[in-house]
Amino acid sequence: MSIYYWLTDLFSDASYVNIEDGFPTGNLEIPTVSVEGDIIDLKSLEMGNKNRVFKRIWFIEIFANNKSQRDDFSYRVLTALQDVIPVYDYDEGFPPPTPTKLGVLDALTIRGTPVQIFPEMTEKLYYRFSISFTAEYSII
Repeated sequence: MSIYYWLTDLFSDASYVNIEDGFPTGNLEIPTVSVEGDIIDLKSLEMGNKNRVFKRIWFIEIFANNKSQRDDFSYRVLTALQDVIPVYDYDEGFPPPTPTKLGVLDALTIRGTPVQIFPEMTEKLYYRFSISFTAEYSII
């Protein structure tokens, strides 16, 4: 949920952008930015220690009306990933008035790729960009 709310804040000045938690499966409204988590990797921090480093792969998909909008949204996300993403405790109630910050996600590797949409494969032509990144969770 932290990345979903991070994206919501990132696009707060653009109320016309749909932010979705998960890959859009229903009727695709454009523009949409979606986030989907993938593999979680736990690596030992020290030999003999039970503490582990949490790393997870995330995918952010951007569906835009045109190339300019796609590039604008993509650069906005890519630039914001240079900073850490705050992680909050959503078990305090939903939505919490002032959630407790538990830690941060730090993007280690970031990759962005434009995705070709073939007009003959879809009724509505749109522009897409896929961002994948590996983030490490750190407790503050």
